Amino acid sequence: KKIEMHGMVPFIDCLVYLASSVKRKQNNSASELSEKLEEMKKLVSYSPRNNQHRMLLIEAEVAYLKNDFDVAMEKYDAAIIAAELIGYRHEQAVCNEKAGDFFMSQGNMIRATSHYSCAIDLYRQWGAQAKVDHLCKHVPL
Repeated sequence: KKIEMHGMVPFIDCLVYLASSVKRKQNNSASELSEKLEEMKKLVSYSPRNNQHRMLLIEAEVAYLKNDFDVAMEKYDAAIIAAELIGYRHEQAVCNEKAGDFFMSQGNMIRATSHYSCAIDLYRQWGAQAKVDHLCKHVPL
């Protein structure tokens, strides 16, 4: 349980870092990102079941940042499946939401809508009504 919670901090740190880079459309300090990725890799080696889907999502975001869209699509799908397999509904929702952001940025509204809809359903099942309301208000479905 402690490793699982510990794994959330570097995971969220990576996601925030990558999201800010994507919004600015720039790849920030490679060494800073490299340090964050190394910490995540250690967590995956200590507890793969709890962290594999997190690493896959981070790899998808890195691929997106590097304009490697085929790899990004593959990693988003793998992250979603991995989170589902271990029953982390809330993190499966995050994976779907980030995939929706990716597909929307690519102009693929069909896949974006599909992922956002899944995210909304998963957040609702998890009881995160404020997140559901936020997505319904800010995402064009």
